[in-house]
Amino acid sequence: MRRRTRPAGFLLGAVTPPAPGTARAAGPGPSVKRAGTTALDAQAVYFVSYDGLMNDNSFQKNGLLTHQGTTGGSDRVAVTDAGPVADPLNPDHSLMNRESRCTDSAGLPHAIISYVPGRFGRCTTDHVADRTAHGRAFHVRRKSAGTWPKTQIVPLHSSRRTELVLDRYDNAYAVLPYGRIAGAAKASGHTDWTLLCDGACLNAFGEVVIDETRVKADDDLSFLYQERSGGTTPSPLHVVDFELPS
Repeated sequence: MRRRTRPAGFLLGAVTPPAPGTARAAGPGPSVKRAGTTALDAQAVYFVSYDGLMNDNSFQKNGLLTHQGTTGGSDRVAVTDAGPVADPLNPDHSLMNRESRCTDSAGLPHAIISYVPGRFGRCTTDHVADRTAHGRAFHVRRKSAGTWPKTQIVPLHSSRRTELVLDRYDNAYAVLPYGRIAGAAKASGHTDWTLLCDGACLNAFGEVVIDETRVKADDDLSFLYQERSGGTTPSPLHVVDFELPS
């Protein structure tokens, strides 16, 4: 069986832009049947750096900048190569395929991933219900030595995605569904994740949309959200600003 990957976009803040994504199903076949349908779950988070945007050789490189393959050629990147896989994960944990990523001031990639940890059971069977009940967001980042530490943030209380923001000092902020905000300081190695805002005053519905341009330009964490409502009742959109260290 072929492995499948879901790239999540390029991080253009780096010299060689990393392209985070997920690889699918490391085993020889499907692992779980849900509602009569055989399903494949995400297996691993991977980061591959592409310097093809910077020169004509179009080499593909991993996080340690060793050669992995050539774009357009037969020598291609594979998740079995040494280097691309940053955070392996067994199937059936309801991993979100496309979440949030950015680069810090040193050009090193950071990403948010979320899934149901194994301590809540070997196999998830309902993506929305299991993620809402037991899902956790994690901060994965690359150190200059090439290691990939991962730190749990806070419970999701949602099946949806979390957005990641770094301020000018590389302090990290995770904006969770419903406008909840958690933060971690660069000085701690991004290990002191704390809930800064529980979002209760916003009464927000679902995911929010970050204005990424204002983070560095204005030292503001600014995002768009919609108020909750019931049934078919329309609800207003709002923009809220949080001042970051300047």
